[in-house]
Amino acid sequence: MQAFWRTNLGKLIIGGCGTQVGLVVSVGVLGVTVALCLVCVSLNLLSLSLSQHVPGQTAATEPPLELELASTETDQLSLLQSRLDLLGGRMRTLQDTIPTPPAPPTPQAILFADKNAVNLRSGPGTHYNYIGRLARGDSLSIVGRNNDSSWWLVSTPDGQVAWASNMVVTTFNLNDAIPVVSIPALLVQPEGVTVAAGPGSIPDPVLDPAKPQPTPTPVRIVPQPAGTPTAQASLSRRFVQDTRGYKQLIRRLLLPTVSESFSPQGDQIAISEQIKLYTIAPDGAKSRVLIEDDADMDLVGGAVWSPDGLWLAVVVDELPRCECRSIGLIRLGDGRLTILEPPPDANLDLPRWTQDGRLLVTAYLETLIEGRAFIYDTAGAGDPAEGVYLLSSSHDGQKWFPWLPGRVWQVDPAEPPDSYYPD
Repeated sequence: MQAFWRTNLGKLIIGGCGTQVGLVVSVGVLGVTVALCLVCVSLNLLSLSLSQHVPGQTAATEPPLELELASTETDQLSLLQSRLDLLGGRMRTLQDTIPTPPAPPTPQAILFADKNAVNLRSGPGTHYNYIGRLARGDSLSIVGRNNDSSWWLVSTPDGQVAWASNMVVTTFNLNDAIPVVSIPALLVQPEGVTVAAGPGSIPDPVLDPAKPQPTPTPVRIVPQPAGTPTAQASLSRRFVQDTRGYKQLIRRLLLPTVSESFSPQGDQIAISEQIKLYTIAPDGAKSRVLIEDDADMDLVGGAVWSPDGLWLAVVVDELPRCECRSIGLIRLGDGRLTILEPPPDANLDLPRWTQDGRLLVTAYLETLIEGRAFIYDTAGAGDPAEGVYLLSSSHDGQKWFPWLPGRVWQVDPAEPPDSYYPD
């Protein structure tokens, strides 16, 4: 026994209370730690078992962890394909929710009394009651027509409807959408009923049954070009000289400007200073020189845009050929310049576009007031003007955006040919 107590174990047992207490505490802490680990493992296993047996439990939306950690190329491609399919489905859903942009509005069809005041009647014929009158130069909106378009159903300012004969009016903005309508029952008087003419009525032409009756001229539906300005005069507008593009350009010019005008869409400004014709964006970008003086031509000014924004008309002096004044047509797409051919020994001035894309000018020998109005197309073919024209905005009206609208002008020998130019 004496040899045991001399060993290290024996010395540890009899080495004092501090050593024994430390040994007991270490063993106790180790036991508590092991017990806590066993409890945690048991709780995790129990939670996993319960989650697998909950009714209605859905599969996780995210791919399993083992797919995320997939080491083979096939698993990675499958995971990528599933995500692409999900993204494609979301894109198709978004496309279905994007609204379709509305179609551009159709210009309102209108008619004018171009020669004399026009009787308005309750039906499409002179045997229907007189219900009002359209004064010369006034206009009304067309809301319908009869079968052969010889009579138009119009809307009056007081909200009523009436019929006007196509033979005594001029029409604009006709289109195939104008419906053929039956006569509203409340407006029609039975045939054979004599009704006294109202105040201001005009005798309708009396047709002699013994003579051949004129065949009504068929109405040709002519769609109007896109971009025709229809802005009302009361709208808020921006002045061309207040734009940054105008202010930046004139700082570089040596001469004062003689012409500045907005395009119909408002995305360009045409500026002339009798040497060069420029276009520039209102914000100062995309400056461009369209034409400039050379040995064959001097630029005068007066640039006006066509209502579709594809052409500019400017006044020029032709030098070597005739030393006369004419009109140049510039196609914006490629900058091509066409000089209009004036009548023999005549000059051309005062360009003004109609809303159907033609160009009214004044042809004269010495003074504008003694000249005659001509109408040209964009190919350069011109003829003497006659009838009624619905004008696009004048040069002064194009200094604002939206444009100040044009007006109706009737070629009248009693008026000077430049009377159509001012608003």
